[in-house]
Amino acid sequence: MALRHKIYSLLLILSLSACDPGFLDRPPLDAISSDAYWQKARDLENYVLQYYPTLPGHGTYGGGYGYPINHSDDAILVTPSLEMNGVRGTVGGRWISDWTSIRSINIFFDNYRKCKDDFELYRHYVGEAHFFRAWYYFILLKKYGSVPWYSSALRPDMSAELALPRTPRHELVDHLLEDLDKASEYLSLRSVVGNNRLNKETALAFKTRVALYEGTWQKYHAGTPLATQGANPARYFQAVVDAYKELSGKGGYQVGLHDDYYEMFGLDDMSAVKEVLFYKTYNYADGLSNDVQYATILSPVEIGITWSLVSSYLDKTGKPYDLAARAVEKQGNDFLTQLSADLDPRYRATVWAPGDLQVSSSNLRFSKPPIDQSGMNLCTTGFQLKKGSNPRSTGAGKGGSGNSETGYIYFRYGEVVLNYAEALYELNGEIDYEALNTLRHRVNMPDFKVVAPQSDPERVDYGYPVPDALYEIRRERRVELAMEGHRTDDYKRWAAHKLFKGKRPKGYPFRKEEFPNFKARVDEKGLIDYYQAAMPAGYGFRENQDYLSPIPQDELSLNPNLVQNPGWQ
Repeated sequence: MALRHKIYSLLLILSLSACDPGFLDRPPLDAISSDAYWQKARDLENYVLQYYPTLPGHGTYGGGYGYPINHSDDAILVTPSLEMNGVRGTVGGRWISDWTSIRSINIFFDNYRKCKDDFELYRHYVGEAHFFRAWYYFILLKKYGSVPWYSSALRPDMSAELALPRTPRHELVDHLLEDLDKASEYLSLRSVVGNNRLNKETALAFKTRVALYEGTWQKYHAGTPLATQGANPARYFQAVVDAYKELSGKGGYQVGLHDDYYEMFGLDDMSAVKEVLFYKTYNYADGLSNDVQYATILSPVEIGITWSLVSSYLDKTGKPYDLAARAVEKQGNDFLTQLSADLDPRYRATVWAPGDLQVSSSNLRFSKPPIDQSGMNLCTTGFQLKKGSNPRSTGAGKGGSGNSETGYIYFRYGEVVLNYAEALYELNGEIDYEALNTLRHRVNMPDFKVVAPQSDPERVDYGYPVPDALYEIRRERRVELAMEGHRTDDYKRWAAHKLFKGKRPKGYPFRKEEFPNFKARVDEKGLIDYYQAAMPAGYGFRENQDYLSPIPQDELSLNPNLVQNPGWQ
């Protein structure tokens, strides 16, 4: 609770700075005089606390649902993703903003040893700093590929360092993993600091995410300019397995799965949820709130879940479901109701169906998706987002402007299980049925099994052969982590642009009788086809360049040792 109030206070200070011109004349936190700072453990703590507000979170109104979902084949908004559609161009200017937090955190590393207190009093804060540096560098890795590694803060007079070329990718990732090893060594356990502060469990979870990303990136981009020649994906897969085994072993770690899959994502207070390893808290009374309930109950804020995601769900017996055949038989609300009854219960936790309770206090129930509306009241596909809603929340049924306190999950144990299951199979072809079954049994699904390809009418094409077992592990990942912001990273690390390139995302089968005065865009099968006019040829993803973003042109001019990313020259 003490940390929560410290972070709230810092956020309020940051928000008030915009209203106080004098605030801008005060020295920034990363420019505090070395003579006046770094002497006490509390100085180090106050310094690292400034990074918590830089983490992502839920916003208000159209940004009420904060998980990054708009650049994947799981959901669409009104405008097609520029990234997926291959229409981005090169950019001018500098990339200073990309590096601000890294420079700032390196000031900590340059100075923290000046602290005169015993190391045990501030070891946790050093662990936090290691975590945050890995966090910021991982963002750069995913955006630009390899970049120069700096372990010390840059100054304008450091011309040699400012002209460094990219650090070899494998070396950069090794630095990230080293930071996370240090973080897990120094950070306190969740049982000591809670899960709204960084902890050992979170550092290990992040390590599984980074190592899986890099191992699969190197494997599936091998032979292209995006991969590292001579890379060894297996060592990254082994790192995932080792981190999982440590986390799931004894060691005093607090991990597990929450009993109620749907409930977990809509909670305000997640402090007692053993599955949530690290999350962002909100408190309306302190001016920190969001619009998750507004975006998942009253107004879909343009979000529409795709046919592609829905088709990944198995039925309740664990068998593939013929979604297309069902769409011939039933449309509109009847279709949604049937899927809710037939599919894996995680579908019903993710997509609204007619009659679902939305607001407990007023007994408001879902009627039909507002595909005929506009702006924030529009659902683009008919599959309306339910995940994150909570009918009993104080924000349920209220309009926008920040009436929710729903938590934002950064790491949960369910993801760690899936990271491990995928890495283990990639490493040696082994399936850990027991681990996967913990996810299945939580929602009363049958045991995990490998589905015969010929039995799946909705089987997707990754653009290369995928073993049946790995295909099912990827399916389990998509279903379990649906709409939590992982899908973009997944298709990129898998080099899986074939999943959507040249295709348009579709919605549910439209039923005219439910919207007699509305002319919907539909395809030849009667499915909502929202991008029919905007993207007639489907997504135009350019696999030779769109997996990474371009380095700003001014940086290339200022540093001739930097080389532009493939396809952006």
